[in-house]
Amino acid sequence: MIDRSGAEVTIIGAGISGLLIARHLIDQGTPVTLVGPEDKRQQTLCSWRNIRAPEHYQKHIIGTWNSWQFRVDNTNIIHQADEYWYEALNGLSFKTSLEAYLLEQRGFTRVRELAETQRKSNDVFQIDTASGSFTSTNLLDSRPPQFKERTLIQQFYGITIHHDQVHKIAKHPILMDFNIPQINHNGVVFIYIIPLTQESVLVEATLFGTSTVEESILRNLTQNWINDNCNSGSKNEPPIFEEKGIIPMGPVSFVHFGKPAGVAAGSARQSSGYALQGLERQIKRHEKSNDLNALSKSPYSKLSSWMDDVFLEVIRRNPTFGENIFRVMAKSLKGDEFAAFMADDFTIQDSLKIVRALPKLPFLRALVSR
Repeated sequence: MIDRSGAEVTIIGAGISGLLIARHLIDQGTPVTLVGPEDKRQQTLCSWRNIRAPEHYQKHIIGTWNSWQFRVDNTNIIHQADEYWYEALNGLSFKTSLEAYLLEQRGFTRVRELAETQRKSNDVFQIDTASGSFTSTNLLDSRPPQFKERTLIQQFYGITIHHDQVHKIAKHPILMDFNIPQINHNGVVFIYIIPLTQESVLVEATLFGTSTVEESILRNLTQNWINDNCNSGSKNEPPIFEEKGIIPMGPVSFVHFGKPAGVAAGSARQSSGYALQGLERQIKRHEKSNDLNALSKSPYSKLSSWMDDVFLEVIRRNPTFGENIFRVMAKSLKGDEFAAFMADDFTIQDSLKIVRALPKLPFLRALVSR
């Protein structure tokens, strides 16, 4: 029997969400038990930052850029921003640092086992692991949720390689390169490129669509792009690491006990999949309210949620239309306008500019159907 019967909050899932929430609660003086194996996956975490925002993760920043690029119809569209930057973090370094910090804190208990079953009785949660059971008055669950039937998916497969001339591949992030073969009619695929260091670059194939594909298809698209765009010396070297995942673009179902946290609680922006900034907003709201429910509510504004709903309905009706939407947004918006939209820091006037620029008929149909 694990001796944690008095734990005020138990968190299931030790990924970025579970670790960040645990650190926040511990710093607030709340006893925390974190349950789940240590997450040792390589991850590259990206988000949009206002230049006046505090630098929370300085030790783990891979790079920041105030410009980024799109490639559509063999045309390069470059955005330059004054108020925002695009930031990439070393996810594995970040997780390792959070684990080490938490282990030094009073009131923190680490259970590196899977939570096998959970149940609630008399307002107390019981959590069972392979080595025993314990109870907790509050339970947050950050494990991946189930996708609802009509929820779109973002599936990706990335390969990080050595390259001695990264600046020739990408001086700044290439957010979307659509100049690749499209694989089916259930979605749109593009290549995403991040220069991680002066001698390494992440190349990732991403699918926005209605259903997943075999991961080997996305890996092959990634490898083919590397073969076509990188010099011969890089082709023969083994990858530094590979990463993959599936992110919901739309509502999810929470299937566990307690309260949802992380992506299960809507931290991922529905139209993009970016989740770190959403999680930070949830934590900030809890800091102000001291209400645990703040960690389980969507952190996004009503305006962005409405825009996302309409955008996703258009994609759901015609998955291949996504390329046209992103092309129009890239061409019609300035760098700061695009970043503000992605960061959910935009106004109704900004949204109207986006709507005016986009093809009208698909969006009118989406609006009528809602």
